[in-house]
Amino acid sequence: MKNPFHRIDRALAVLAACAVLIGAAARPPAAANDVSLLDLVETEFGYTTVADQYQHAVAPQLLLDGARVGIVAYLRSRGIANPQVGMIHARPDGRGAVPAIEQQIGLAIERYGARVSALGLVYAAIRGEVAALHDPYSVFFTAADVKGFSAAIDGTAFGGIGIQLAFDDVHKTWSADTVFDGSPAAKAGVLAGDMLLAVDGTSLAGLDNAHVQALIRGKIGTTASLAISRNGTPLDGTLAIVRASVTPPDVTERLLPDNVGYVALRSFSLDAGTKVRAALVRLAQRGARAYVFDLRGDGGGYESAAVHVASAFIPSGPIVANEGRDGKRRVSPADGNAVPALPLVVLVDHDSASGAELVAGAIQDRHAGTLVGARTFGKGVAQTMFALPDGSAIKLTTARYYTAGGRFIDHIGLEPDVAVEEPAGSEPGVPGHDPQLDRALTLLAR
Repeated sequence: MKNPFHRIDRALAVLAACAVLIGAAARPPAAANDVSLLDLVETEFGYTTVADQYQHAVAPQLLLDGARVGIVAYLRSRGIANPQVGMIHARPDGRGAVPAIEQQIGLAIERYGARVSALGLVYAAIRGEVAALHDPYSVFFTAADVKGFSAAIDGTAFGGIGIQLAFDDVHKTWSADTVFDGSPAAKAGVLAGDMLLAVDGTSLAGLDNAHVQALIRGKIGTTASLAISRNGTPLDGTLAIVRASVTPPDVTERLLPDNVGYVALRSFSLDAGTKVRAALVRLAQRGARAYVFDLRGDGGGYESAAVHVASAFIPSGPIVANEGRDGKRRVSPADGNAVPALPLVVLVDHDSASGAELVAGAIQDRHAGTLVGARTFGKGVAQTMFALPDGSAIKLTTARYYTAGGRFIDHIGLEPDVAVEEPAGSEPGVPGHDPQLDRALTLLAR
């Protein structure tokens, strides 16, 4: 059997790529280890996307070594104890890199036949290239992962277990910050504060929020097996939780005593700005004389949505600046749709990240409100989702962002104007049981 990738006409592959992208990119039926034209396109797009779009230049050999590591890991996962995969080399300028990867994929198919699939090897190479960046925010997603990720951000119903996660930046661990009443997780016995060690055998240590969410979410009716530690002691075995339809909370609003309007935002979906503005207006119509804007536990979402949310509080001027691979800064200004200004306190904590920090940083820099709580997570880089022809995608760090005042907060975070830690047992959003909210209300007292 000849190497399936041997002597492929590169011009034909590029021409076919255009055809695939213009039409529906459905993968044609084929044997698992048959190489399709789409496999060639995926391999090409995967490598060139990482090489050309990452936030800074990457040595081609680094990506080639990563591709080899990914292929070896895949072969081991298929029960091949000692995979034979040659070193992958290309010219220093990267020319010949993709054919070199394709050659090793083809050789693996020759050697291992039905034990492997062409698609599995292509995905493994791309995963390895992304992993070689050692960037926790850059992730390869299958088509199913993409749907789950988008549903989580957009606030639409998805197959999940009903928990809100919190990340410990010191220990690089994830825990259940909130377990929604009546959710599959609650019925299975998951408690707020439980540490999530692994999902379906994959350790969560050090993974970013999007990757963890993609592991936990899935098709309704499927089972997620969670390894959990409670009060420092791992539970015996795993909890098998059947995923159900879950609609995550998005915007919460209510009028607190002394006519203080309270708005909590849990993620930056595409329409977050519209929803936040509407909530603020409704509260003002009910007599709100001040606002508490709660961004605790908000891990971010779409950057454009964060700009629109910040614009609800800042009438004009810069909101954020992005600096891409070319070193040029591009400023995103307020959109001109601010609500009438009222005294404002913004609540933040260690899990306020990315878009939440963009908004809180703009409010702090522009002196539009007071930040209360704990130092934020510290994520000052932006990602772009690059779709591959078959519906899979690469979420790749493409820029670093600076707050309205020019601060770069990656691995630093925002220091609140008034520092208040949230002790265990607090009830977020409940006056008298939430020290950070109580401090905000004190600052806003008449």
